[in-house]
Amino acid sequence: MASASSPESKAESTVRFYNVLSVAFFLIAIISLSMLTLYLVTDFVVLALGAMDIGTILNAVSRMISIRTLPDSKERRTKATSTVKFFHIVSYACFGIAAIVFAIALNDLATDFAVMGLELTGCGTILQAVSRDIQLEGV
Repeated sequence: MASASSPESKAESTVRFYNVLSVAFFLIAIISLSMLTLYLVTDFVVLALGAMDIGTILNAVSRMISIRTLPDSKERRTKATSTVKFFHIVSYACFGIAAIVFAIALNDLATDFAVMGLELTGCGTILQAVSRDIQLEGV
């Protein structure tokens, strides 16, 4: 009974729960984007980006937790390094796309595009924060 509430088992169950939630939010994003085939409404893109943002954040946090649970070893450093590189690439892509979307929003005074840009900027910022946290832990 004591092992069921150990920090390792809590971390593992949290990682599993966050992974399931992130998949659910990615599926919601896919459904929302598929609605564009029926209705050409930018609100569906905004909803999809919001769902993808939440899914990405949950996935990033679960990766951070899973790296912390690994024993201090070469495997932990390798996994942490590859995760940080991946998060940096994705966050820079988010920032780049956000810049384009913000330019469209400013040019056309389109608030939906501004919201999309904010969602992408938020996602990129959180990925940068999680990767920085992994780096600061000395991994």
